[in-house]
Amino acid sequence: MDDLDDIVDGDPRRADALRDALGHLGKSNNPLLREMAAAVQDGQLTLRQAASISTYGDELTQPFRTFWKAYQGMTTQERDDLAARY
Repeated sequence: MDDLDDIVDGDPRRADALRDALGHLGKSNNPLLREMAAAVQDGQLTLRQAASISTYGDELTQPFRTFWKAYQGMTTQERDDLAARY
């Protein structure tokens, strides 16, 4: 997972968060996301490669679209509260 450090620009907190996210994806109900997470964690793919493969990329963007739609409907206070949790 060498490219993770490059992606997070050497920030250890962001690298840990990204590794945690991959761990969660590895336990997902979605078999494609589990497959992708395992391939990245095992070094078979970089995260950038996985994201650029349409099969994985499409699966990765679906939850983000759901989040973004909810985020856009939040008040400024709700957004601030969400940001404070992370």
